[in-house]
Amino acid sequence: MNSNNPRPTGGRVFSVVSQLNKQLSVAAKFGLRSVVSVALCSLAMGTSASGLNLEGLGIRAVGMGGAFISVADDASAIYWNPAGLSQLRGSGFSFGVYSMTPHISDRDGASNNSALDGSFDPNKGDAFPAFVATEPSNFDDHEEDWLSAATMPAFVYFKNFGRYTIAGGVYGVGGAYSTYDDSIYDPSNNAKIDADVFAILGLMAFNTSVGYQLTEKLSVGVGVDVLYSLFRVDLDKDYHDPSENPGSYEYKAKVREWGIGLQGNLGVLYRFNEKFSLGLDYKTGSSFDLEGETRVKLRGTGAPFQADEKSDSRSQFKYAPSLGIGFSYRPNSDLLFAVDVVGTDWRDFNWMGSTAVYDTPGTLLQNQDGDPKWELAYTYRAGVEWRYTDHVTLRAGYMQEDSGVPSNFENVTTTTIGDIRIFNVGAGVMYDKWKVDYLLGVMWGDNGGGVEHLCADVGIQFSRMF
Repeated sequence: MNSNNPRPTGGRVFSVVSQLNKQLSVAAKFGLRSVVSVALCSLAMGTSASGLNLEGLGIRAVGMGGAFISVADDASAIYWNPAGLSQLRGSGFSFGVYSMTPHISDRDGASNNSALDGSFDPNKGDAFPAFVATEPSNFDDHEEDWLSAATMPAFVYFKNFGRYTIAGGVYGVGGAYSTYDDSIYDPSNNAKIDADVFAILGLMAFNTSVGYQLTEKLSVGVGVDVLYSLFRVDLDKDYHDPSENPGSYEYKAKVREWGIGLQGNLGVLYRFNEKFSLGLDYKTGSSFDLEGETRVKLRGTGAPFQADEKSDSRSQFKYAPSLGIGFSYRPNSDLLFAVDVVGTDWRDFNWMGSTAVYDTPGTLLQNQDGDPKWELAYTYRAGVEWRYTDHVTLRAGYMQEDSGVPSNFENVTTTTIGDIRIFNVGAGVMYDKWKVDYLLGVMWGDNGGGVEHLCADVGIQFSRMF
């Protein structure tokens, strides 16, 4: 919510001499952080299921809570376990869309920590730097609703050749998204402070996979993801001082970067018999540079110094590896139960603010090499599927994740919010030669420190077999 009423005016002397004396120390403390503070207000689309990851590929698999490593018997196996591709016959394709609408709340609002004393820290989720000592440390808007913030299309194709099956597809892997705007007042002089940010980091996969049946019971698979990442930030903050003591300032940051990396996906599927199956899946993660251009401005009589800096920029993006194991049980031909456990190692994770290099460094654009201190995350999944009739299949799933995101990083401007729970339901319906899968779900969670989120998930997928 925006503040519409000015706050009481108080006396304050903030001399130009003292501002100039602080210039070098402010620049050293502030550095690049002003630009990249929104990096984790970004990422691709929507609140994430594991760090930056979305719920996964395939409306059927997601409807089962993602418990699909030991099932992997449709084209989405290119994501969950490529060994499962060996179970497919003939050829086919599927296309669909997944969409998430998050509601984020933070009892403290977005931070507005001071760049003068070094308390501003984007590695702790800070987005807006304060350049006047008497600015409030937080904005008032405590809640944000982002309609269809995570809307990701997907397309997958496969063809079987006896013991092996070749497949490929294009789909969203993860990312984050943020949009936020609010106005508050400096209580010392009634200066109005307007701030807004839009940031997005998308992570798409272009996949090629093959699954091979070694024996009647054992299959293996391998896949390669070409990961394409696009990073965009637009941040604007204006301090309007009617008393001109210390004066007004404007701060603007703009980032445009993109990059390409590779990730491997290795899978094993062992079918003990018609009822029991065991699956293993390992994703290698990836490390690659995002390259582009960054520009930042700080101007006005109330600014501690003046700057208008622009540079070609690059930052290292380390995408986390993961290892998962799954077990499934089919008591009869109509009923399926499945469980998965996945560990995702975010400990070496780098985002665009922790590592950055500028071809033309300046007072604000300074090279960075830090550690965001993300952690190992464990995800637990359980799902059930029941063939109700020959044409209708019903399913449900539950997922629980202990996030690798540090709790002090999370706020109303970030979508990578901590420990989460997901409950999904879905159905598959056969229409002549087409199968249509539907998804409806809810995601909720908090960081234990006043940041909470609630998300609605929907999805639809069309599949055709030949």
